[in-house]
Amino acid sequence: MSMNGVMNMAFSKGKRIEDETSKRIVDLAVNIGCREGADSLTVTRLCRELCCDRRVIYNRFRDIDEINMIVAQRCNEELVAKARTAVNPHAAFYDNFIALLKAAFAYIYDKNAYFQHYAALYRVTDKGVQNEFLQALADLIEDGKTKGDVSSETDSGKAAGNIWLITTGIGSMLAANTNYKYQDGLSTMLYGVEAVLTYMRP
Repeated sequence: MSMNGVMNMAFSKGKRIEDETSKRIVDLAVNIGCREGADSLTVTRLCRELCCDRRVIYNRFRDIDEINMIVAQRCNEELVAKARTAVNPHAAFYDNFIALLKAAFAYIYDKNAYFQHYAALYRVTDKGVQNEFLQALADLIEDGKTKGDVSSETDSGKAAGNIWLITTGIGSMLAANTNYKYQDGLSTMLYGVEAVLTYMRP
């Protein structure tokens, strides 16, 4: 979602607010959340650093949970952008899929625990669990179906969800345990992903 999409979440008395203050709130929230963690990201903290009244925040965002989800959105957009740099337009579909996941896994590992926390956050919608990284995986799988690289019977959302759980789950385990080596985590992640890819193949 673009910054315009983020701003469209803002509201006041039923009217949308899209202004510089909304952008400043989001930028500050991303800075605090990714540098100090979700526990440090509070409405009180935002008001103190912006020298504003709580109404300034609540006129634009429903609550701190919504703000945290916007931070997660930014982190996932950053993750997707980084992972896509590993994709070769001339390579085979499954080679690119693995390259993208390896790049995402490495990026999650290299970032701090706060980024890792936000990268794993998700929204529960009527279509199931969603976030930007998950959506990117589902779109890639759907594109593979269109090109004949993925079985037409594959449920793109469920396949992406399983791959996302494997990638972020093992990435979180790796981040939480210094005795768990990166290469071991990567091998375990790829083993799980290959099982899903086997199901996806035509």
